[in-house]
Amino acid sequence: MNNTGLNAAARERAEQQLLERIRKVSAPALSEPAKILLDALLEKFPGAAILFYGSGASVSSHENPADIIFDFYVIGQDYEALYASSLLHAANKLVPPNVFYFETPSSFGTLRAKYAVLTIDHLEKLVGPATFHSYFWARFAQPCRIYDPANVLTTRLEGALMSAIVTFCRRTAGLMTSAFTPHNLWLSGLGVSYKAELRAEDSERAAKLIKSYGDWADDVTAPALTLAGLAPEGNAGAITLPNKPQGNAPLAWRMRAFAGAFLSVLRLLKGTQTFRGGIDYIAWKIKRHSGVDIGITEWERRHPMLGAPRAALRYYRLRAAKTPPPPLSPK
Repeated sequence: MNNTGLNAAARERAEQQLLERIRKVSAPALSEPAKILLDALLEKFPGAAILFYGSGASVSSHENPADIIFDFYVIGQDYEALYASSLLHAANKLVPPNVFYFETPSSFGTLRAKYAVLTIDHLEKLVGPATFHSYFWARFAQPCRIYDPANVLTTRLEGALMSAIVTFCRRTAGLMTSAFTPHNLWLSGLGVSYKAELRAEDSERAAKLIKSYGDWADDVTAPALTLAGLAPEGNAGAITLPNKPQGNAPLAWRMRAFAGAFLSVLRLLKGTQTFRGGIDYIAWKIKRHSGVDIGITEWERRHPMLGAPRAALRYYRLRAAKTPPPPLSPK
């Protein structure tokens, strides 16, 4: 068999491995609280598909559901069907995604969720190599549930999740300077992706997430690197890359952090208009993940567009005060 045949066969095996893993993660039934929220969203967006990810699906799955903000993405065929407002349509295209708050009563108490909105075409672009910033492909490289009652978008959603995993692994692999494990790659990748956003995650958050995902990193890393053209060698205990990633990965991630600061502020400001109670939600999430209580003043609630940047600056000051300086090295 010639090299082209070998490459094609290896690619087909890798695609099948990733697809099987994505489908396995998508298969388990949702918890009852998450299903209540999902059914309510499907009533709100008939014909759409839903991606479920984040705290409600992983590290917080055993917590009181009334204390969790569940995360969903509503995926539709076109923005005209998803929005009656042309302004929301334009905002979603210019600075994706639009994020909304949603709650519903239940026997568990009030269940809360935030949901973002994208079209399938937009999602496919945002999780692929054409998108420089990690906001989307780092999120959807992690385990997700797919709910598509009409079974119209399932195949494309599976392909989008596969693309996200490949993009994440390709762009993180350049940070690996020697043999590495899948755990090393994912720990590094999630860490730098947090820095590329205004994410209030403590140093243990990425490790906790990876642990909650079970064998996910071990199962998807090698086939993703194969599809990225990096020809991994070895096993889950020690992977080497004979084909080194092109480009300067550390510089690229520093540029993502620089760009991410502006993108995060833009999303934060836009979110104050679409996300009712958004500034209080942001403060709640910061405290939940980092222990930093930024507090929100009544003035900031009344003027969220002006108050959000003030709250963000206050967070950085409080976080700096909370983190002790490193010890001096002995002379």
